[in-house]
Amino acid sequence: MIQSIWKFFRRIGDRIQPSDLDRLDAGQVHEIARDIGVATDDLYRLDRLHADAAMMPKRLSQEGINPAVIQAEWPAVWKDLQRVCGNCRKKEVCRNELELAPDAQDWRRYCPNEHTIRTLG
Repeated sequence: MIQSIWKFFRRIGDRIQPSDLDRLDAGQVHEIARDIGVATDDLYRLDRLHADAAMMPKRLSQEGINPAVIQAEWPAVWKDLQRVCGNCRKKEVCRNELELAPDAQDWRRYCPNEHTIRTLG
C-alpha cells in the first residue's frame, strides 16, 4: 500500500507532491486515497509521517518470506504490513539495522509487524 502511494506520487511528478495534500479539497484527497486503495485518514497520516515502507519487503526476505507471494496470495495481509510499517516511528533504526547488521534480531523488540512476520514465517 505505502509503496503504491509513493509510486503514485512519483508517477504524477510535479503536479502534486505528498506534502501538497493539505492544498487539495477533501473530495480530491478522497479520490486519490480510493485510487491507491487506502483510507483517506491513512493517506493524511502517511503524508504527515512521510511514510516509507521500503524496508518491509527486505525484512520479509531476510526472514525467508517472499514478499511477492504475500502480496499475491494475501493482499489484505500485505496492505496491513505496509500500513503498519508506514506508521512506524522506528524506520531509521530499522533501516540502519538492515544495512549495517542484517543478521541482527533486534528488530523483533521494536517492529510493530513482528507478530505478523513471525506468523508468516
